[in-house]
Amino acid sequence: MFCPNCGEKLENPNQKFCSSCGSEIQTTLAPELSQAPQIPTEETQAPKPAPQVPIYEEKPVKPKGIGSNSKMCFAFALISLAFFAVGLGFGVGVIARLFIPVYFIPYLPGGPGLWFIAFILHVIGFIFGIISRVNGSKASKREAENALQKVGSVFSVFGIVLNVIPLVIIPIASVLSYIPYYDPFM
Repeated sequence: MFCPNCGEKLENPNQKFCSSCGSEIQTTLAPELSQAPQIPTEETQAPKPAPQVPIYEEKPVKPKGIGSNSKMCFAFALISLAFFAVGLGFGVGVIARLFIPVYFIPYLPGGPGLWFIAFILHVIGFIFGIISRVNGSKASKREAENALQKVGSVFSVFGIVLNVIPLVIIPIASVLSYIPYYDPFM
């Protein structure tokens, strides 16, 4: 007789366990099993597929409170508006010099130097407005929604628009200021 599990020859027909593999031997074996040894076949079973679990994108946990991007958004928006105000002061001084005669207010500054200073101030204010908008978009992605970021974003849009308007007007006005005009009363 042979072991039905490993095919090893059994020494005693009344043996209850195989001496080679240790499997239990039934006392009544089928005639074909008792006569021919069975060759063990190793079946490679494919692993069972893992159950399909829906995978969701992990959303980053936004910390509560006001973050650094919100603070920078607001600060840069205020700086942009401040550069607009200072640049506007220089621009108004130049325009006032064009319309107010020198003998009326002799100490009012004017000239192309102030046009240039006003233009540079508005360029810097425009750049700070753009930086503020960039920090505002980073804050909306990375930080919890807060009022400082919203106010900073609105102020940055005002800073950008208010600084672009003089950037268009100053070159036109500076060219027009050098065009001689006809004075009928002279």
